[in-house]
Amino acid sequence: MLKEEWIAQGQEPVRPYMGWSSWSLQATTMPGHGLSWLKEDNVLRQIDVMSSTLLEFGYNHINIDSGWNADFNWNAGFDLSGRPIPNGDRFPRGIDFVANYAHERGLKLGIYAPVGLPMGVFGSDQDNKINFDVSGPSGNCTGFDLVYPDFRSTNGWDSSYKMDFDNPCAQEFIDSIAELFVSWGIDFFNPDVAAWRSAFEKTGRPVILEISWELDITFISDWTASASGWRIDTDVECYCDTLVRWTQSVVQRFADIVPWIDHAGPGRWNDLDTINVGNGTMDGLTEDERRSYMTLWAISCAPLYIGDDLSFLDEFGLTLLTNREVIAINQNGIPARPVTPGLLRQVWWAPSIGDTSFIVAMFNLAGLELSVAANWADFGFTGAAEVYDVWEGIELGVYTSSFAVRVPTHGCRLIRVTPLLAK
Repeated sequence: MLKEEWIAQGQEPVRPYMGWSSWSLQATTMPGHGLSWLKEDNVLRQIDVMSSTLLEFGYNHINIDSGWNADFNWNAGFDLSGRPIPNGDRFPRGIDFVANYAHERGLKLGIYAPVGLPMGVFGSDQDNKINFDVSGPSGNCTGFDLVYPDFRSTNGWDSSYKMDFDNPCAQEFIDSIAELFVSWGIDFFNPDVAAWRSAFEKTGRPVILEISWELDITFISDWTASASGWRIDTDVECYCDTLVRWTQSVVQRFADIVPWIDHAGPGRWNDLDTINVGNGTMDGLTEDERRSYMTLWAISCAPLYIGDDLSFLDEFGLTLLTNREVIAINQNGIPARPVTPGLLRQVWWAPSIGDTSFIVAMFNLAGLELSVAANWADFGFTGAAEVYDVWEGIELGVYTSSFAVRVPTHGCRLIRVTPLLAK
């Protein structure tokens, strides 16, 4: 229905974006990475690898996460009008240079900013706040006009003041930042929602907006009205000496995404956070776990943005990230759903677009090898069907009523099921 609705409106559905994000490498304690890793030369290296190796498969976004306007002690920088500006030690040639570098290589550049007005915009002493004039058409707004008189805080880190959008100065301030970002060539932004949508629409530049993070599903109508995607969970990173851990962050997504499934479709996506499957040592996962990780993201039609250092992708990771059939499943835009959520044996399925087949993922979330069965009746048909292994690229034969297979611990099988009577 969502697909037909988009076509009827004459619109090309926005597909889940594919690319890379810096935060996983900033969040790890792995030697050579961490909060100081984010800087121009490292980002340019990711651009080079993506353009030469991954662009042909659809990966075309480079997203700079939090810290781009902070020094290496995490002190944020702002211009005289309170707008964030890149730190000169991290980005000596500016964000516009990085954006141009990406654009010249066929890529897009994204950027991140936290919710609210950062406290540091008023100076380092919050008991003696320094006011400032806001750059905007009215010419009569100051920093104090942007927030509530009691300077109430907001966001998960208690690092920003809540903005008062009943005062038109707040929107004027957001507009001025959007204009600044557009002047740099930004294509993607992780923002607060309605005000930023309005601000970027005024600039005339097509900018993808996605909301971060761990949003309240109660307000899904607000998220869908102003954004193309939304983070349904907290960070996937483990904040440890690898990028993630299966039991600490990845496996929770199997349960957490379920209530969000009906709200996703072409042009709007549930964001599960980064896919850290590109290097086994860096990721901290087994090969089976990495394949299951990639499979869940793919069948959920979640954005596919890599968190690994692209300079160190291993052969297995590159195989996972560049499987064209798996990518096509992700880009089709119909998210899969579990037959029986909450179990250690899980079967997820979704109808294919363009034919009568079904995409079926069979997961084993247990700590030992198990047999997992997919039953055709759960997908709305009976009888015989051809089964094709998507990851292996091989036909498995014809099966009647069901297909069962042994699945290793934390592993999966991804199959395409085509009913014979429908052929």
